[in-house]
This record gives sequence, C-alpha cells and structure tokens, in this order.
Amino acid sequence: MLVRTGEQWQFESELALETVVAEHLEPLLSVQLLQRQYQCQGEICDLVAVDSKQRLVIVELKNVEDRYIVQQLTRYYDGLSQQQPWAVQIDYAQPVRLIAIAPSFHRHNFIDQKYTTLNIEFFTFEVSQDAEEQFWLKLRAVETGRETTIPLSFTEVKVPVIEGLSAPPQRLVDALGALPAESQQNVFCLRQQILSFDPRIEEIITPQSIGYGRGTKNWCGEFYFHKKQSTPILFLWLPLWKRHGQAIGRHRIWTDWQTVLYFAHVPTGLGQARPQAEWQQIPKEKWPRKYLESGRTNLIANPFHINIATHLGCRDASTSLTAVVEVALMRWKERR
Repeated sequence: MLVRTGEQWQFESELALETVVAEHLEPLLSVQLLQRQYQCQGEICDLVAVDSKQRLVIVELKNVEDRYIVQQLTRYYDGLSQQQPWAVQIDYAQPVRLIAIAPSFHRHNFIDQKYTTLNIEFFTFEVSQDAEEQFWLKLRAVETGRETTIPLSFTEVKVPVIEGLSAPPQRLVDALGALPAESQQNVFCLRQQILSFDPRIEEIITPQSIGYGRGTKNWCGEFYFHKKQSTPILFLWLPLWKRHGQAIGRHRIWTDWQTVLYFAHVPTGLGQARPQAEWQQIPKEKWPRKYLESGRTNLIANPFHINIATHLGCRDASTSLTAVVEVALMRWKERR
C-alpha cells in the first residue's frame, strides 16, 4: 500500500490511494460512496458519492500533481448530469460538488478553478508516521485549511537478514505492509522454507507473480499479485484431492499465514473461486452467470480440514501452512 521515497512515505499507486479513500469516505469527506470506477459515456469516475443534502459528489484522486484534473472532473459531471444514475438518492437540480484530491496542485489548477462556474474543491493529502510507528493519512481542504486525519492499516516491513539467502524481491516486500508484523515474518519464513529445501529451486519473477521452482512451468509455489488485493495471494502445487493417482495441480490457498483456511484448484490466473462466506457478501447480480445457472461447486473454495490434510499427506495430519508447503515441496522433488 505504501512505499518509502527517501525520508517520506507515499502510496504505491493511485489505486492504493483510491482504495483507502473509498473505504473511509464518510469520515474524510462526510459523503456516502455510491460506486468506485463508474463508467459513463466513455469516462471512468474514480468515486461517485452523495452528501447529506442529496447533492452529487464526484471525487478524482491523483497520486502526483496533475494540471488537468479540473478538466477531468468537468467531463465526468457532463456525462453524469446527462445520464443521471441513482436518481432516487441524488437531487440533480442541486449544484454538483467536484472534489480533487492530490498531494499538491499546479497553478493551472487554480486558474481553472477560478474561472469555472462549477463548485470544485481541492484537497491535499499527506502520509505520516508517528513515534509509535502508526501511519496516518491527513486530508486538508485547500480553501478552508480544515484537516481530517485517519489511521492507516499499514505496518512497516522489517526484512530479516538470513545467511545464505538473498534479499526478498522488492515486489514482495511492498505487498506485505497491509499484514500484521507477525504475518509479515511468517511470509519470509515461508520463502526461506521453500528456497532452503533444494538448491535447484529458483525464485522466478514475472510481471504478475513470484514463482518458486525451475523455469516457467515446473513450480511448487507462487506469490500472485492482483491490483484489487492488498496482500500477496499464495498458490501451491498440490495433489488433486478429488482424484486418485499422483496428479498435481495449482491450488489457491486462503491462509492467515499460520494455517490453511480454504483451498481451490485454479489452473491459471487468479480464478473465480471464493469461500462461501465471500460469495454471500457479493450482490447476486455480480455472480458469474454459470454459477447462478448451475450452482457450480468448483467456484466455491473448500474448507481445509484434518481429513484433507491427511489425504494430501501432511505431516501429523496438520493444517499448518508449513506442513502443507512441505507437501508441495516433496511432490515437486518427486517430479524432478
């Protein structure tokens, strides 16, 4: 979520900034979020919201200074005012509120703001860390000077120095900040367990993931990165437990980085499988059509329990993550 630049901290991407602001929109701006990344007439609005007076609120976020942010907001308003979605919640007869959030503003932004007839509000943001290593996001209204501060769920990553082991890829380190300190260290221990198992195991960096094995196909484990996930997603190559024989498949692992909670066979990419509880939190109109039509159970991740651990050959029938990783390592070695 955050990266250090010199002595300062900043969001690793505009998406990371958007995610934090969207999750805390009410305490930060006293407005209610209606939708993120709303598409309207070829434009994509970062955040569409409504305030207590039923006014339309459009929020555009920039991780760096951008001299064209006022023009963007104007185009978004033009599209929304014609389409008029959420007509029950929004009173389109009232003036719109266009909110620009950025670390700083170019002088051209203030010129554009001065001469437009629309209500455009500028907010700057700043990330800070206090003496207790708690991170904070401060939002400041440029016109009034009013400030709002919220805590960030981010922990600075302490990278251990392990003799005989290279430093972890920066991509992995940057993805661990949203995890508690103990879980961060568990991830590093998992990496050490894999790389120390066999000298033939390599750490292979691809645009989407960090894999462990030989070449681009013969892997035993993988840290997968997705823009909508704030932490790495673990995959392990394990026996296909519903089949007999020695067939091995790529499995997504849901874990607290101590035990395995759920798993699902996902041959490529991120897959669509989710635990049942996650499906229940998603509106049914957003479920995959095939799931609705046939109730496909392969889209539901399986709870990981002792019987499955025993079937896979986990040591002491344990559901611990290290025991399951050990199975993946042993099966990888057998395939060599």
